Amino acid sequence: MEVLIIAYPIILSGYDKWDNTVIGVKFPKKACRECQFRHLCTRSATEPREITLHPKEEHLAIVKRRKQQTNKKWLKKQYNQRAGVEGTISQGVRGNGLRKSRYIGLEKVHLQHILSATAMNMIRLEAWFQGVPLAQTRKASFAQLAPD
Repeated sequence: MEVLIIAYPIILSGYDKWDNTVIGVKFPKKACRECQFRHLCTRSATEPREITLHPKEEHLAIVKRRKQQTNKKWLKKQYNQRAGVEGTISQGVRGNGLRKSRYIGLEKVHLQHILSATAMNMIRLEAWFQGVPLAQTRKASFAQLAPD
């Protein structure tokens, strides 16, 4: 990608709303308004172009991760992991009432979480000792129509 800079921008370092280090680039209003390539750069009719950049190492890591995410194997692995986590959360909410805390105060709520996790593990151990098979993942009606 080629960058054509006609005017000197204002460069600011700072943090975004997630506390990530970013570099803000803002072009002068007058120079941006007079630029012949404005239509290629911004959709705003009056405001100048603003760009938020990540430091080089972070940008390269983001590009690498996005490239990995296009791989079908990676997607399947990540989806399986996510499905497992969501199943655990669902079990905690349905079986152990994790949606609301019974107590007030951080220490008591933390204790409730530990006890709920312990209870879930005990339930799973009991099912494992009894030889209860794991539930099969439900397949949506629309997905059932697709050929295998």
